[in-house]
Amino acid sequence: MVDHDRIRTDEAPSGNPGGGKETVNQVTERRTKVTIQDVARAAGVSITTVSRYLNGRFSSMSAETRDRIARVIAETGYQPSRVAQALKANRTGIIGAIVVNLGYPLCVSVIRALSEAVEPYGLQLMVAESRGDAERERRALDAMRRQAVDALVVQTDGMNNALLAEWTKEKPVIWFDRGFGIAGGMDVVTNNLEASRELTLHLAQQGYRHVVYVSEPLRGIETRMDRLAGYEQACRSTGLRSEIHWVHRGQPATYEPVLERVRSAMSDGPAAVYTANGLILQELYPRLRRLDITVPDPLGIATFDQPDWADIATPALTCVRQPTEAMGQAIARALMDADEAWPENARRIVIPSELRVSASTSLRNPD
Repeated sequence: MVDHDRIRTDEAPSGNPGGGKETVNQVTERRTKVTIQDVARAAGVSITTVSRYLNGRFSSMSAETRDRIARVIAETGYQPSRVAQALKANRTGIIGAIVVNLGYPLCVSVIRALSEAVEPYGLQLMVAESRGDAERERRALDAMRRQAVDALVVQTDGMNNALLAEWTKEKPVIWFDRGFGIAGGMDVVTNNLEASRELTLHLAQQGYRHVVYVSEPLRGIETRMDRLAGYEQACRSTGLRSEIHWVHRGQPATYEPVLERVRSAMSDGPAAVYTANGLILQELYPRLRRLDITVPDPLGIATFDQPDWADIATPALTCVRQPTEAMGQAIARALMDADEAWPENARRIVIPSELRVSASTSLRNPD
């Protein structure tokens, strides 16, 4: 289970239940692998101060503080992560991050949380947007190689995974949101299948007789496949008919079959539309509202992801909220813990999402 406590702190740690600084023995007895947090706690300083020491930035540090940190490191046998070691060797202190769409709230939120989490370690982010284009993503990777980034965090459709697999031989690489199980790398994802199943079950339990699922083509992308699988599992268990429609964002004609199906479904009782991500809903929502069908009865609207406007829509939208802050923190923690390689059994972090039920699926007359 991922520890969701924030990794960032600018204050001196105070983790000793008895008060005051922990002794070196207390640290080493408490855990086998010594971390930068342990060093900071035992030395009675902040993580930022230890990071400055490791990076050789002593200008605002007293000799007594330097000596105390050095003594704790020697006595505990603390070994900095690959990223910290790179910084100590006068590397760039830059983490490269590539996302598919900077207009996607998930991307922005994860990148913001990651930036906040690595800042105390003296690290900065270099961010690029691929827009789902293989060549654009490759150019971003080339730029990051020229900048000699110390680690790479990437959300990708998988079109350059062979190239990224080569990167894992040189430095830490983390795939987020979309996992691929690349040897030498790490995946940080959410429980897409289970969350999608939970949302679909909610719609069935509310009394909607049809749940129209709207997705972009799967293209081998794990998140899309898992969300579809969760929807189909819930349909089978509840007796709902599986109704799947494929759309292409930016192509209005692909949404017309969805609207036609919604119109026809109304003749058989209440129906719900479930979109596989918030960007699809952003394009579909105004088209649904122009149908002049009352929400949530007879039409329910729900989505995976929580759009920025979910709570101000009328009515507010039922959605699956992904734990973006926890994802960013987990990525940062994985980077800081990276040694020569992540253990085989610890190369995938799955963080649960949250179903947030709102008025858009509160069917008033299910019978």
